[in-house]
Amino acid sequence: MDDCHLQVAILYNEDGQVSRSDTQDLTAIQFTVTTAQFLYDALASLGYSTIKIAVRDSLEELEDTLCSFSTKNTFIFNNCDGFDGNNLQAVQVIRLIERMGFKHTGAPADSIELCINKPLCKERLVETGVPTPHYQVFERPEGDLTLNLPVIVKPSVEDASMGIDLGSVICDIEDLFPRVAYVLENYREPAMVEEFVPGRELAVAMCGNKTVEILPIAEQDYSLISNPLQWLLTYEAKWDPASPYFHNIGSLVPAPLTHTEEQVVKKAAVNSFRAMGLRDFGRIDMRFYNGTPYVIDINELPDLSQDAGFWRSAHAAGMTYPQMAQHILEHALKREGWK
Repeated sequence: MDDCHLQVAILYNEDGQVSRSDTQDLTAIQFTVTTAQFLYDALASLGYSTIKIAVRDSLEELEDTLCSFSTKNTFIFNNCDGFDGNNLQAVQVIRLIERMGFKHTGAPADSIELCINKPLCKERLVETGVPTPHYQVFERPEGDLTLNLPVIVKPSVEDASMGIDLGSVICDIEDLFPRVAYVLENYREPAMVEEFVPGRELAVAMCGNKTVEILPIAEQDYSLISNPLQWLLTYEAKWDPASPYFHNIGSLVPAPLTHTEEQVVKKAAVNSFRAMGLRDFGRIDMRFYNGTPYVIDINELPDLSQDAGFWRSAHAAGMTYPQMAQHILEHALKREGWK
């Protein structure tokens, strides 16, 4: 970076519709607007020159907007997790800003694409020796299941628990393909079927690059839910205040782990971070069962809102919300050689 004054641009998606999912999913998609305001207020309170840039109707519109800013002093804080109601289109947004020469927080476009595409993500984890549940991908509501029941059925390229409810966990083979058909019809993408691993659900938030700092590990508290097959963060558990699951699933930070357990979990998290090419920050979700941490999700752009898991771990580490935002930004600036 030259001597020009640093300007931080909060990039976020402002969607008014969903292009290929259940209409209720719009709640999760639109929450990035709220989070962008949180980040803007946080960085502005620390004295950063900060602006917000919304991704709306077209990439051409975004390109026209960005053309009025200089790549020499405008650094993008990426909070864009989709485009035009489509989670996978977030990759195209980042490819555009990278092609234009803008530097940004978080993972590069190739890593984002890898993380969003769950089957590709699983392939990479298996290749690098990171434990993850066995899985199959179905493009039609038929075929042979080679996995052990129970299994969980997920859309292949969605996040924020979209497409996941209590009906996603399948215990009887006759229920499998109706659920696969639901994913195919409502999300218009392959269904990933994964062995349902019981046990403790952990979330490992991290910051850094050459050196990865692990924030206090969080554990989902399912103690108020008696059925272990319902121990999962469904869409309604995350986004529907009217749901009992929204109120009955808590979070323990730090998670009550022994020293040995903690070291095993941290090793799997860092290996996942490296394997997926994450940068600056991220969160790894896993099921810890019989001493093995099975990675179930890689969040290259975790929810940074003021009631989300990443913030709870940062808060447990002693940070204020503005300090958390600054911490992420400073890792990215240092990586790019900016002051």
